[in-house]
Amino acid sequence: MSWKSLGVVLAVFAFSASLMAKDDPFLGIWMLNGEKTSNYQQQSQMIINVPAPGGFTSIRATIAKDNKSSTENHPVAFDGKPYQTTGGDAREISYKRVDEYTVERTQNRNGKISVDTEQVSKDGKTLTVKQENAVRVYDKKFNVQPAGH
Repeated sequence: MSWKSLGVVLAVFAFSASLMAKDDPFLGIWMLNGEKTSNYQQQSQMIINVPAPGGFTSIRATIAKDNKSSTENHPVAFDGKPYQTTGGDAREISYKRVDEYTVERTQNRNGKISVDTEQVSKDGKTLTVKQENAVRVYDKKFNVQPAGH
């Protein structure tokens, strides 16, 4: 394959990926709403979801109650395969899209499996994460657009 053909294929792929990501309600910058969150041990958390092929990348920056900070990087692909996260709470996570506004996360922390959901409100302003013992609510602070939009 020539470089020119490869360039055309890559351009088409990038354009297609950006079209798929364009309307994803999960994309954006989300800030933890402490008043609406229950049973969560962190002082503050920000989630930054940016487009990536097959889904998005979720970067999570956390400040704990003891003022220690950590970050995590979650590759979010909706192919049913587990992917290794990196950062403060490394584990394997697989994502399943339930509907346009809901995803299910299956997490494997050293053999301990847990399942939770992340759901964006229909108006796109709130992200709710429901775990076994906690409910976290985030407010959308900024939209994130794919490159070229």
